[in-house]
Amino acid sequence: MAQRADSDTGRTYNLPCVIAQVLDILGDRWTLLIIRDLMSGLHRYNDILESCSGMSPNVLSDRLRRLEAMGIVERHYFKALPPRVEYTLTEKGWHIRPILLALLDWGRKYVEPIREEHVGTRVSHDFAVRVIPTFSFHPERAEDLHARMTIEITDAGDQNAWTFDIHDGHLHPRRNGAPDADVILKTDTSGFFRFIRGEARAEEVGELIGSPETAAAIQACFRTQ
Repeated sequence: MAQRADSDTGRTYNLPCVIAQVLDILGDRWTLLIIRDLMSGLHRYNDILESCSGMSPNVLSDRLRRLEAMGIVERHYFKALPPRVEYTLTEKGWHIRPILLALLDWGRKYVEPIREEHVGTRVSHDFAVRVIPTFSFHPERAEDLHARMTIEITDAGDQNAWTFDIHDGHLHPRRNGAPDADVILKTDTSGFFRFIRGEARAEEVGELIGSPETAAAIQACFRTQ
């Protein structure tokens, strides 16, 4: 039976049920939101803490420790000045993605979803540009695609560039642009949503630097139409 990293039975269901066993691992408050942020390009402790507003540092440390002990998260140390630590999902961790997609599908029916008009008010540009593509992405469409795209959003304020790496069937978003990106798209918030939804080609929503064919191949991994 799957158990959490500790043996505190007061914090487990301790039931012979797969759903209960999964909840023993993922059911703590904040755990799935931490995994959401790891999937959408946040890998540093302070960035995750900032994203999960209201979570204490002690709780984040506890959740990361548990996820690491369960083989869902890996910790990476970098010899730099100052030294830094980053967290990434293992393949086991990436396999949690369908659970989050199922929650999104349920939420679209019964909870008000994020809409374009909410960006910049109810949610930040950073959250929208990282999270919406992450969970609009179709891995099966990207199995043979290795590409890097930078999107610069002209009305997003100080943080206005994000990069999307696609390789090994995964999308890896991150803050800031990449000078070596295969394509760079400069657009506004509305243009970003139109591109991700497949309503218009990259060159139709803004300034495209690079191959329209590469931009179209990247877009095909997201669009729902």
